[in-house]
Amino acid sequence: MQRRYLSIDVGGTAIKSAIIDHSGNIIAKGRISTPQGKAAFLRALITIVDRQPGAAALCVSVPGIVNPTNGGVHFTGALGFMGDFPLANYLRSHAKKPVYVGNDANCATLAEMWLGNLNGIRNGAVITLGTSVGGGLVINGRLLHGPHFRAGELSAIINDAASADPHQATVGANTSAVKMVMAVSQACYLANPKDGRRAFKEINRHNPAAWQAFTEFCRRVAILIINLQAVLDLERVLIGGGISAQPVLITEIRHQFQQLQAHDRRLHDDIQMPEIMAAHFGNEANLLGALYGLLLKIEEE
Repeated sequence: MQRRYLSIDVGGTAIKSAIIDHSGNIIAKGRISTPQGKAAFLRALITIVDRQPGAAALCVSVPGIVNPTNGGVHFTGALGFMGDFPLANYLRSHAKKPVYVGNDANCATLAEMWLGNLNGIRNGAVITLGTSVGGGLVINGRLLHGPHFRAGELSAIINDAASADPHQATVGANTSAVKMVMAVSQACYLANPKDGRRAFKEINRHNPAAWQAFTEFCRRVAILIINLQAVLDLERVLIGGGISAQPVLITEIRHQFQQLQAHDRRLHDDIQMPEIMAAHFGNEANLLGALYGLLLKIEEE
């Protein structure tokens, strides 16, 4: 029997867990709500760990800036109440097992490198579209962390320098898939502004009001990819997040990329459009990627 590992994916609203074997097969899964306080949050993690005493090692995906060498985390977003915390050391001292901690977007990228659509790709990226924009970069076959462990923070890229609001000038604010869905819902007078499935029904039938908001969003994603290409010259870019399951999204991002190139000779001559496709993994990406990060760490040691 292959070794089994406990993988934990920490999110702002839920903590998911899974028992996964060495080949990436998920044996069992669990889910609890994320506690909104430091003591309760740590108790929840320990409870999950203690329920799986047979796991050979622990791997955790978290939102925040992670030092992959020691597993220290500067928590961000909904988990900001945790501040700076030595998560790997904390879990290791309790479980007495190997522990790996990785940034959530980087874990999603590692999953694609291991068993997904970046397997065999030397230079690529994952762009995750959701409330904000996440990212992971693969350069020369390795996940890029950067000296400050902040490589791939695509949401912080400024793409609207004319904006009077510095926050609204960033990719994370103005290229939000959630905001796009809400804009479509408002334009089409839909009852639930957060119902992505209903919004995409209007998009797929080319409702003019929905289509305008959607194509503007895809244009901003295409601009982001062009900016990455100008610096990194990637082979393949994967689009992740819940909306990546909609084929019209990938088609329109490619179309917008080509339209931008067609209207500027420099973009046409100097920028090579990468292969743009949907990420292979959905909700299980962070769980699998955290395990792959652990396996790579063990291999390096």
